[in-house]
This record gives sequence, structure tokens and C-alpha cells, in this order.
Amino acid sequence: MKVFLTEAAEDCLWAIWEHDRLYSESLADKFQRDIDRFVRDSISANPEIGHVWHAPRGVRRLIFRRRHNIFYTLRDDAAFVLFIFDGRMDINQQIGASGLDVETLIARSDD
Repeated sequence: MKVFLTEAAEDCLWAIWEHDRLYSESLADKFQRDIDRFVRDSISANPEIGHVWHAPRGVRRLIFRRRHNIFYTLRDDAAFVLFIFDGRMDINQQIGASGLDVETLIARSDD
């Protein structure tokens, strides 16, 4: 299965990198490589690995290193990563700011 990061997910990763680079740019880069590999490998190998987080919208949540929440949805033969948040953040506030219109988030990733 192909795994796509939406624009919102890429923005999330950028924000995490910006925060982490204050401590160490090399560690921030390594984290980005590790989470990207984890997301793509885990979801493509087993699309239903994440727990159902919001059933009506078909959103699943997968945890990376006990702290990072990866929200994604499945459509046909593709998975779309919607958001990636550090678990120390207020996830509801972050999703509220971005919105949870899954179809709009996916459509933006097709541009």
C-alpha cells in the first residue's frame, strides 16, 4: 500500500523538526528519518495497524516511540497521513486549529 503525507502532516513534521533542532540539528534530522521510515513501513505493511480513533471519519491513530501520535486514514489502495503530533501537545487543540475535514486534507495532498 502506498502511504502519502498530507500537507498538514508535513507541516506537523516541520514544526517538530524546528523544535528538536534547538537541541541538536543532527538529532532532529535523524528523528525525521526514523519517523518517516516508521510511518511508511508500518502502515504500508499493515494498513490497519493503528487503532480506530474516529470511526465516522475513518481516522486511525498509530503511536511512535510512546509519544508521537500519527493520525491517518485509508482510501482504496492508499493511506493518507493526516497529522503527526507530539503527545505532549494538546492534540484536540491542534486538530481543532487544522480541522478534521479528512476529504479536504486528502485533496490537498493530491496537488
